[in-house]
Amino acid sequence: MCQNCVDEGRLSQATFNRIEAFCESWPDAAYGPGHIVLDDDNVYDSNLDWCMGIVEAQLSGDMNHLNDVDQRFMDSMQDVYSTHSKDELNATLEFLRDLRKIPEVER
Repeated sequence: MCQNCVDEGRLSQATFNRIEAFCESWPDAAYGPGHIVLDDDNVYDSNLDWCMGIVEAQLSGDMNHLNDVDQRFMDSMQDVYSTHSKDELNATLEFLRDLRKIPEVER
């Protein structure tokens, strides 16, 4: 993600700054199950909800709450996501939940 995301109006400066600060603390998180939010500036409610579901599935090992497409996605990403620590995944989930509390139009 870069400053152009803000300059082009895809997300607020405040959200950009929050994501940047989080990624400074957890640099590998941008390559984990929160990738589309943390690196691709997808900050709509649906994006956050999807990522939270994926992170929860990775943490718990339970994919029953995911639809068939997302379960296949998780199956294909197990090798990648297994390299992310539980601490990082928990921090990512908490960050996404906090970001979700901000109204979409303000993100």
